[in-house]
Amino acid sequence: MWSILIIIGIIPVAAYWAGRYFIYQKTTLALGQHDCRISTEDLAQRMGLVQKIPRSLRGKRHSSALAEIVMLAGLAVLKRDHLKAVSMRERADLFAMAIAPLSLLVAVFAIFVGKSIIISLVCVVIVNAIAALMKFTSMTIAKHAAVVGTKLLQEARIPRISDEQLIENCVKVLAWK
Repeated sequence: MWSILIIIGIIPVAAYWAGRYFIYQKTTLALGQHDCRISTEDLAQRMGLVQKIPRSLRGKRHSSALAEIVMLAGLAVLKRDHLKAVSMRERADLFAMAIAPLSLLVAVFAIFVGKSIIISLVCVVIVNAIAALMKFTSMTIAKHAAVVGTKLLQEARIPRISDEQLIENCVKVLAWK
């Protein structure tokens, strides 16, 4: 019984992590470290992004950081028209980011208290499967935000066309982040 639940829970987790590795990480490693002639602050200003730029992206000039600014701009535009959908994506991102370490922490404490290891493992796998399914179901919102952000990027007219193409390729895979 428990092994069936583990297998059912591992399928979406494995699919999500395989997609993330082969689509997001490989593309980001290949294209994301190219230096562009525009900084994140300048790009945000040209695109009309009024929200605060995250500290981890300030002053960066590589294409993956610029792609995140484009995605933020796309989400900001979508948030005006589709608030519930964008909020669902943001909640899925936060849930997936927080649930993995918290579920492992709870499982370790459960094992220390004397609960069965297999039950603790099943709980970790099922909770992470729920997080992976939340990310899968909200992926279309992120892809739509990438399309909207790409249109904003084209309207922003950054200095080099090759930089624009690199940023566009990085934005397309950000839905898997």
